[in-house]
Amino acid sequence: MTCLIGAGAAGIATAYAFSRAGIAFDWFEAGSAPGGLWRYDNDTGKSAVYASLKTNTSAPNMRLFGYQMPELGDDYLCPGDVVRYLDSFIDFAGLGARLRRSTAIETVEPLAAGGFCVTGQPRHGARFAAIYHHVVVANGRNWDPVILQVPGEFHGQTLHALYYKTPATLADKRVVVAGFGNTGADIAVDAASVARGVILSTRTGGHLSSRYRSGVPADRETGGAGLGKIVRDRARLLPRPVRNWLAARRLSKRGLSPKVVAALEAGAKFRAKPPIINDRIAGLIDADLVQVRPGIRAFEGGTVRFEDGSAAEADLVIWATGYRTSFPFFSDAMAESNGQFRDRYLRVAAPHQPGLYFVGHAAVIGPVFPVLEAQARAVAAWIGGNCHLPDGDELAREARRESESARKTWPEISRAEDTLETYPYLRLLGRELRRLRASP
Repeated sequence: MTCLIGAGAAGIATAYAFSRAGIAFDWFEAGSAPGGLWRYDNDTGKSAVYASLKTNTSAPNMRLFGYQMPELGDDYLCPGDVVRYLDSFIDFAGLGARLRRSTAIETVEPLAAGGFCVTGQPRHGARFAAIYHHVVVANGRNWDPVILQVPGEFHGQTLHALYYKTPATLADKRVVVAGFGNTGADIAVDAASVARGVILSTRTGGHLSSRYRSGVPADRETGGAGLGKIVRDRARLLPRPVRNWLAARRLSKRGLSPKVVAALEAGAKFRAKPPIINDRIAGLIDADLVQVRPGIRAFEGGTVRFEDGSAAEADLVIWATGYRTSFPFFSDAMAESNGQFRDRYLRVAAPHQPGLYFVGHAAVIGPVFPVLEAQARAVAAWIGGNCHLPDGDELAREARRESESARKTWPEISRAEDTLETYPYLRLLGRELRRLRASP
């Protein structure tokens, strides 16, 4: 029997892969409804979506196992659209009755003889304990906020982006948004229409990318079939340095002003962190509706002082500073003995904890849903016995090698080993599964 934790997109994909493979599993979700971070009103309090959020991937690239809802169209989606899709997928797959809702997993402890003891607490019911051969962690990764420690005392309000929902929070305030990623850029754009002043603070800068090219979502600009598809798929096979060179050439044609380039990109190493996808922030910077400053050095009452020595009065600081990877059901001893699970084979299998798998614990550059589906298929193959993991030493060695490679590739990301690019990763995962099926 397998324990599956979480009913966001990763958990839903895994439940479907298990049901197709005939794998017996119990499925738990802390919230009263599935959807995970995509559910705006998630009663777990752990949904990071906000009213203005749009996906960075268009609808055709947000399908699981080929299931589609034509009424969603081919454009980018809002969180409500994604939840509608996931709810519809659960109905289509007949998974609704399998999910134990409002049930938080409290502990996952490995047993000396193998397997795990799992305890859980339903919101309305008695605490339980059960033994499982396998545990799959699909509890999401964007819910445990990172807040920077800054010297001094700030007399205004601070808020992590996890708790930001609507621009009403920003109205008539002098706002500093700390962090230049997709969320930080979105919040700065929201603030520009309602706040008294907006500063975007960034330590490293970054490179802007557009959602649309020639009026078409950028992730499907070459079309879905025919010659365009061949060109797109061949381009994905190029070595990473060549793909980066091509991306840099494409970005050079965006028409950004020298002012925006100097503010955001001049000091940023290309592709040292994922691109920021936003079509409005550049125009707001040009119009002086958003100012760009370096990282925050200190708080001085109602003043924020930046690393270049400049300062600004502020009423609200929003920390768009990301999330730490957390597994609250693992003991400190278990996490420490596994190196906080930083090294995972193909970002999925824990090399030193047989029977433990992770789905959806990666920062994906490119479409996310194909990665979730591929990981779910891989776990189902391993648990179902259709494919065998490497031996322990090889498993650990490969997991370390993958982590080291990722840290070299993404030097400005705090947990770079969890960052991957969709299509190179899918090729790697497919190649490894074929090799493992063929091995004796």
